[in-house]
Amino acid sequence: MGFRNLKQKTAYMLFLGVIIAGCGADAPVGSGSTELTRQIEMVEETTESFANAMLDLSVAVRNGNTAVVRQHVADSIVAQPFPSVRGPESQVRAWILQNSWLIDDPASKISGDEWVDGLEVFRDTFSVIEDVRFKVKKSALASDGDTVEARVAFWLVGRNQQGRREKASAMAAAEGRLDAAGQWRLERFVLDRFDSMVAERDLFAEIAEPAGLLAAYQPTVGNAGPAYAAYGVAVADLDSNGFLDLLVTSAQGNNLYMNRGDGSFEDIADEALVRSVPTTCLAPLFLDYDRDGDQDLFLSAIGSQVLFENRQIPDGELRFFDVSLESGVARDAVGFSAVAGDVDGNGYADIYVTSYNRYGEILPDRWDGAENGTPNLLLLNQGDGTFSEVAAEWGVASRKWSYAASFADLDADGDLDLYVANDFGGPNHFYVNVGDHFVDRAADLGVADGGYGMGVDPGDFDNDGDLDLHVTRMSSTAGHRILSRLGADQLPSRERLQIMAAGNALYENLGNGRFTEVSSTRGPFSGGWAWGGGFVDIDNDTWQDLYTPNGFVSGSSLKDT
Repeated sequence: MGFRNLKQKTAYMLFLGVIIAGCGADAPVGSGSTELTRQIEMVEETTESFANAMLDLSVAVRNGNTAVVRQHVADSIVAQPFPSVRGPESQVRAWILQNSWLIDDPASKISGDEWVDGLEVFRDTFSVIEDVRFKVKKSALASDGDTVEARVAFWLVGRNQQGRREKASAMAAAEGRLDAAGQWRLERFVLDRFDSMVAERDLFAEIAEPAGLLAAYQPTVGNAGPAYAAYGVAVADLDSNGFLDLLVTSAQGNNLYMNRGDGSFEDIADEALVRSVPTTCLAPLFLDYDRDGDQDLFLSAIGSQVLFENRQIPDGELRFFDVSLESGVARDAVGFSAVAGDVDGNGYADIYVTSYNRYGEILPDRWDGAENGTPNLLLLNQGDGTFSEVAAEWGVASRKWSYAASFADLDADGDLDLYVANDFGGPNHFYVNVGDHFVDRAADLGVADGGYGMGVDPGDFDNDGDLDLHVTRMSSTAGHRILSRLGADQLPSRERLQIMAAGNALYENLGNGRFTEVSSTRGPFSGGWAWGGGFVDIDNDTWQDLYTPNGFVSGSSLKDT
């Protein structure tokens, strides 16, 4: 069974979790749990239909298609007119302002035309509109079977009439009813919060095309095999000119962008001999494995792992030569990422490869704590140009569908520890370095986690001098919607399932070797189908911010993203 989007994957896992909770992990599927699953699916089908109608409404508002917007609204609706006047602004960050929109209270029955007209007036307060969403957060099916009661989040992202980037967001109590033609129409949309975040200045601008970095790839849905995962980037100053260069992997061939120092880049992948690699490479990693002063290139791969030696030193020209076989790194794995660090203290960089599995061909054996992934690799640098694979001997050959890892001295004892984020409920690994091997202490140190682990990054978010942890994992509105319909007696595993749909996690280092999760008080960090990401001081204020890329396979509508 494959999944096209986050909702499908998470909903499937939740349904399976209900069955396991009802029957026991080792028991056959019983009639009670099957009936419960059937009931959930029936309710979810109807409420998801309403949620999809709200996404159609989102597109119509974004495109300014008033006629289509009107089709989604009943002739009369209990609501306040959409606001058109902003309240006073207040400073919440050095470059971010906040304001509340002035809304009428209480709501009353108004005509559908009046509500749509107000929405158009609100829309016109923006000069540019990039995104509009009516997102169903919670929903329930009324007894008549044709009415959905819901909590709906609304947001609009764009630029206001002053040209400043703005995100307006609101929450509303909504009701929708199916009409005789099978069209969902809003009959209630009562706002209880409406505010905006406004950027006083732009911190970033998209310049890929003028910088020479724009590349067009075949749509993911048209790729065969594992090509959906064949995209990664590594950054290093390869020619020692003081500017950072980029290596980008793709299913259509790699790109090596050399920084000219004037804001533009030149692709020299062909000249540097890294354009084509006879395997599907995912995550590139630059490291000076031979300690000759230049950056070499390791490529984690689905298949045999790849190592290129940079011959700029001593040859004087930037060329990479494949030394995978003679170096001993040509080990088979489903390598989704790689990190480097000197774990044995011999002065040479070692490499850890997180090995997933061929998802789609093979499904995880559990919804929570799958263990039928492929073994991770630890390539120990011998200092003579060769590596030995010692993951089993060092206790880090996990088979938990590992996705990402990070080396860091998390316990401040002077050596590198290893944190590994695992997919499909983990739990994650916190491997403490004890000299000649690692010991997994994730559970007793408070960082075992248990979501769909897709990334990890250490950083000092509270500026107290020790390393905290940010773990990227998935969040699911559909998952929360399903969970809200079940009581604790029906779902003993509710707490575990909530973690798997909650979003990213932030762990604070307590300074005594232990960590505590502070996601709810410092966040929350809902990132959808999130990957990688981590700490970066975006606005140069000495505090670590968080960035999370997200998304997966996108179809032709918002319903398929």
